[in-house]
Amino acid sequence: MHIALFGKPFYEKHKDSVKHVIERVADIDAKALLFDEFREEIEKYMEAPESLGRFSNASDLVDVDLLITLGGDGTFLESVTYASEKGIPILGINTGTLGFLSNISTDHINEALDAVITGQTWIDERSILHVEAEGVDLGGFPYALNEAAIHKRKTASMVVVDVFREDRFVNTYWADGLLVSTATGSTAYSLSAGGPIVSPSSDVAIITPIAPHNLTNRPLVVPLNGEITLEASGRDTSFLLSLDSRSFKLKPRAKVKIKPAPFKVKLLNLEDQYFFNTLRSKMHWGMDPRG
Repeated sequence: MHIALFGKPFYEKHKDSVKHVIERVADIDAKALLFDEFREEIEKYMEAPESLGRFSNASDLVDVDLLITLGGDGTFLESVTYASEKGIPILGINTGTLGFLSNISTDHINEALDAVITGQTWIDERSILHVEAEGVDLGGFPYALNEAAIHKRKTASMVVVDVFREDRFVNTYWADGLLVSTATGSTAYSLSAGGPIVSPSSDVAIITPIAPHNLTNRPLVVPLNGEITLEASGRDTSFLLSLDSRSFKLKPRAKVKIKPAPFKVKLLNLEDQYFFNTLRSKMHWGMDPRG
């Protein structure tokens, strides 16, 4: 098994966990690949094994069977830009906070890596959005696992977004912004904006206004297999288009087209890891609030 390790800057309190993961991975695959920027962070606290290779872009991930991320959901989302088009499964070890995507706690590192070795895992395939924006270069990865969003740039103004699905008019939203989320993204930004929690295996898109000025405008769930078009206008001379954590400047009335990508993101899970288990744990469901 050939493994790649991806991470971002981490708190010193996690250095022992990070060191442990690297040592265990090196035992499994002596020539495992370390993300270049992550190696620089690691070497502040320890020396990475000399046998480990390195990678800096997706093309370096040749014959890689698994990408392990160390961080929170933001780190996981960034790792998707390297692994997903190649169909490489991703296992997220959580040194962040909530962790719906990066859902292996540092207390279960050995359990997780033992399961990887013995094959006691399963792959969960998640739909991802393909985005095109008129007049905007979205780089080499015009995709979003959680959501594509249009935001206003000035705090005093609002954005007006016309929404179409399959060239049929849906609605005009007056709001601070608008999200088009996947089922995976239903527990991310969309949830904080009042959107529904959706089982991640569902092939749907969730259209969620951010702080709508008309309170009858509620989140809308539509089938994913269709093209959604957004057109933003308002007093601002430009708006922000974000794909997960990446942001781009968007001109008024520039069409943003969103449709399902031709591939899915593969998440590697332990045998007993399921969405509803994670949901109960992270949302503290089933706990008596009376203490």
